[in-house]
Formats: sequence, structure tokens, C-alpha cells
Amino acid sequence: MSNAGADGRVEIDARTFNPYSQDFIRAPDPVWQVLLRDYPIAWHKDLQMWLVNTHELCDRILKDNRFTPNFRAWEFAPPPKPDEQKNDFDLAFEKGFFAVTPQAHLRLRKLTMPAFSRPVMAKIDAKIHDLVTDCFDAIGDAPSFDVYDALASKIPVRSIARMVGVPTDREDFFHDFAVNVIKSTRINLGAKERDAAMQATLPGFAYFREEIARRRAQPEPGNDFLGSLIGASDNGSQLDDYEILSVVFALITAGSDTATDLHTYLLHGLLTHPEQLELLRRRPELMENAIIELLRYGSFGKMPFFRFATEDIEFAGQQIRKGQAVGVNISAAWHDPARWENPNSLDITRKLDGNIVFGTGAHFCIGTYLVRVQGSLMLKTFMERYPNARLAPGQGELDFEWNHHNARRINRLVVDTGLNPARRAA
Repeated sequence: MSNAGADGRVEIDARTFNPYSQDFIRAPDPVWQVLLRDYPIAWHKDLQMWLVNTHELCDRILKDNRFTPNFRAWEFAPPPKPDEQKNDFDLAFEKGFFAVTPQAHLRLRKLTMPAFSRPVMAKIDAKIHDLVTDCFDAIGDAPSFDVYDALASKIPVRSIARMVGVPTDREDFFHDFAVNVIKSTRINLGAKERDAAMQATLPGFAYFREEIARRRAQPEPGNDFLGSLIGASDNGSQLDDYEILSVVFALITAGSDTATDLHTYLLHGLLTHPEQLELLRRRPELMENAIIELLRYGSFGKMPFFRFATEDIEFAGQQIRKGQAVGVNISAAWHDPARWENPNSLDITRKLDGNIVFGTGAHFCIGTYLVRVQGSLMLKTFMERYPNARLAPGQGELDFEWNHHNARRINRLVVDTGLNPARRAA
């Protein structure tokens, strides 16, 4: 419900938008359409943040440098620590993409470019290809499998682990590190939970500090991703240890927890639209467009992106105070009928120019390449191995992780592989 605040601001509460409601998690679009139609921007009294919902306003705010992703700019952020009390998490965060000035951000982007070069990415592609193959080999000729257990819970975090050079026997350790990195700055979690998560990141940061020191002591740091970051130079400027840690931090934030939902929603979208799956089989050149459209269609975000006002700002007719949180509700924006014709239809041929599926502006998602590689390799392998696959009866026994802090996470999606008994016996 909505009413006008004392200063004339538009206000809503959990009766209008409750991201924790099971009804919303099951079927979010009716809520999104109310927000898009009636509340393009509104103050959410229960979440204590502004909520920006339309595609046009989300696009504007993501490109507006007066709104920062820096958690430390939030009015309720923990107070700054004295330098002598800062730990590895604090120091890596301060040096990272989300916290530095625009000028320092450009420097970071420039120095990290060699790590995203074609030769380095080719090596990472090969590692992810092997990982995807291993996951499907483990499924083998089974009559059915759970997408979450078999693919989604394994591929994303392990992909990043292999990208940054974590040995396979330490991938579980890296998974715990990644989950806690993400939770450490989620403002929808309580202060105690955030602090506990931050403390739990410290063994992971210590591991990478030791690895960076080991690489620096060698004649050559290596030509993989981490080695490319260590060796990068521009007019004598190089990345220090905490700047390198901040890149790992950013990759985790962009491409691990979120990408878990990538795999379940890709397969759920295609298997509930078999004509689109058949079209992708016939036209594999549509793969990249299909992945973006499936992400737009599925819109698995429960909570919005967070931005924080760095000054008092008038935006879209509302007065936003310095330090206030702004929830950039891109999941709603992806279903905005003012931007997308028939937004609730899946069309892998849709013209997607100007989409904000991976964000926009200076903080365009650093994990975009990794997400696309994972998604395309997974879908290609799935279609090759299981040409007659379909969801198990009951819409794949679909279930959600109702209490996930960020996503409408599907934690059960059963696929019948469609393999006949004779092939399985063979």
C-alpha cells in the first residue's frame, strides 16, 4: 500500500512489495507490474530504502555517478575503523571497484584488462569446459537429475575458483569464502550476520595473499589470470596485493552466487518453452542472445541492486538524502512493458539492444564473460547429451530456497533425461 509522507514523498510498504513472501517468490510478475505502473520510484518504509523500478529509471540511476555501490556510503554502515584495526576484508574492499573514486576505477579497469585478454580467457574457457564435462559425466545416463544439485551448485563457484587458480581440492574452501564475501555487504542482512560473514572471509583472503606472495617471488608470476594481474603495468603503475584481492572480490560478487541461478533458470525457461529449445537447436548462433533473453525472462533477483546517495539528490521528482539506500529493482525493469513488448513472453530472437541484464555504466558487470561462457557450455552440452529431455512431472518438482538472502533461488528442478532403457543398460 502507498501513502504520501510528510515531505510529499511516495511511500510503500510490505503490503505492496514483500520480497520474502512465498507468493512473490513463486510468481513475482503481478507485484512487479504494480510497481512499474504505480510506483516508478517510492520509499519502502519496511525495507528503509528507495525502490526504483522502471527500466528507464534503473538505467538512469546505474549511469549516475552520484549513486555509488560503495556499502560504506550507506547511512547505517558500520563506522570507519582506525587503520590499525583494518583486516584483509576491509583493505581489499577499500581498494576495489565499488569503493574507489571514478579516476581510480578507470585505473583499475585499465590494469585488469590483460587478465581478460583473449589468450588468458582461452585457458579459462578450457578449464570451464572440463568442469562442465565432468558435471555431465557424473550425471551420465541417469533417467533423471536435479539441475541444482548436479549443475547449479557446482559450476559457478568452481568456474571462478579455476579462473583464479584455486586447486580442485580446495574448491569447497573457496565456495565458503565466496558465499561469505557476498553476505558481508548485503544491507538486507542484520549487522551481526554481516560481521560474522566478514570474519569468515579472512581465511580466504589469507590464502590469496600467500599465493600472490608466492607468485611475486618467482621470476615470472605466470600467464594465467592471477599472474596477469600481478604482472600488469601501465606507465610504471602496477596493482598492489589488495587491489588484486579486490578483483577476486569483484569476480565473486558478480559471478558466483548469482550465476548459481543462471543454470536453473536457463533450463527451466527452455524446458517450459520447448519450441524455443528446438529453435536454439536449429539456430545455435542465437546462443548468446538466448542466454540474455532467458535471464531477462526469468528475472531471478529477489532483492534489488544496492546504490547509495553520495549527496542530497532530486531524482525523478523525489528528494533522496545523502547516505540513503536505493534499491535498483532491475528484475522488475526486465519485465517493464514500456521497454519490452510482451515482457512475459520468452523469445530468444528478441532484439535486446539497450538491455541492462548485466548492468550498465561504469560498473557494468565484471563477470559477464564468465557467465556467458558457463551458460553456453552448459546448454550446448545439455542439448547434445539429452536431446529428448523434459521436466519431470509436476513442473520438474520445482521448489525454492525460500529464505535465500538475495535470489528467488530454485533449489530443486528435476529433469527427465529422455534416455531410453536400452541405452542406459548399454
